[in-house]
This record gives sequence, structure tokens and C-alpha cells, in this order.
Amino acid sequence: MISSIEYINDMRYGVNAILGDGKTFKSGTLYSILDICPKLRERPKAFWKFPNVRKLFPDYLNCYSVDYFDDIKNGSIVVIEDANRVFPSRASSRSFDIQEILGLSSHKDWLFFLTLQSGSNVDQAFFRDQDVNMIYKKKNPVAIQFERPEFQSDCVQANMVIDKYSRIYKVNPLYVSYLPRFDPSALILDSPPSWYGYAQSHALSDYVVGDSLRSKSKGEVV
Repeated sequence: MISSIEYINDMRYGVNAILGDGKTFKSGTLYSILDICPKLRERPKAFWKFPNVRKLFPDYLNCYSVDYFDDIKNGSIVVIEDANRVFPSRASSRSFDIQEILGLSSHKDWLFFLTLQSGSNVDQAFFRDQDVNMIYKKKNPVAIQFERPEFQSDCVQANMVIDKYSRIYKVNPLYVSYLPRFDPSALILDSPPSWYGYAQSHALSDYVVGDSLRSKSKGEVV
């Protein structure tokens, strides 16, 4: 049976969503997968609304930042960190962008990687009519109560699987992920790439929020 890493390595298009609480090594898992999968490593990587890409990643990963869909090169891996910041759950009522780009993904060979703190907070169009791999990290039991119903049981199972395999293999639970679609269902990393560290795990520290939020935070009338 094909392993999760083999399957992801061979994907030309589709969605890989990494779901977990803050600082559960979602970004580290994402970048580790991009680094260890040979076919993914050689593809260009478009980081959506993402500052300082060239400072954060080695040249061999061929990373670039985009703010517009038309700037995404064919054959790219599209990385969207904290996807709900740009594609919130109610975006479908205001915009058809997600449906359009996902409909084109198989024609343009776009493979999406998302990090999510809650599946409920991101446009559900990402999970419709796509080849989706859910990659689960640990979640607080309270947070699980507010997850999409179709994700809740897998979140509970993920917590148990991650604890089990981190104990058996004596690895940091941050390095263990749960992929219910595959057998074995646990993805265990030895360590993140040598270039991964604080800067990459806090890559959005320079991200600028919208004008209305900045004004409100200063107590100004909007």
C-alpha cells in the first residue's frame, strides 16, 4: 500500500490541509514535507500574501510570493499559511475566487498546502470536489467542539494517535501527524529541515493587518 508521503509526493494538484492548534508544528510539518519529497522539492512554490519569502527559505526550494492568482506559475505548489486570514469561512457569499481557482487547479497543476487552526474558519470550498489530504496535529478538546462535524472525530483520534506514536518511538509529539486516509495513519518526522527555526515558525510576524483593524486598535473612529 502506498504511504502518505509517496502519495503526496506524486500529487500534481489537489489540497493538503494541515489542521491543529497554534504552535503545534503545522508550518514545520508543511516545510518538512516540501523538503523531503523529491518531486515537490523541485517544483516552484507560490506563497500567498506572504512576506520575506526569499529570506526564509533556501534557494533550492524555488519560493516566490504572490498577491494575485494570475501571478501563480503553472505547476506551482501554492502555500497558504493560516488560510482563514485571506479566505474566511463566509467568503463564499461574497466572492467566487476559491471556486474559480480550485476549478482551474487541475488544468494549471496547482497543488495547495494550507495551514489551519480551525477548519470551521476557512472557506469550505477548499474541501469540496477536491483530492484532499487532511493532516492533523494536536487540538485542544474545547477547540474540537467548534470544529466542522466531519472533522471532529478525526481530531479526537489524532490526539490519541500522536500521543501513542510519540511515546512508542520516543519522539517529540510535534513531529507526529495523523493522516486518517492512509495506513499506517501516523506520519513521523525525525526532525525538521536544518534551515527551519524560529523565523520560519513565526513567518507571519511581519504580516500587516487591514487598515480598519489597525485604526480600531488605536482607538480611532472608523
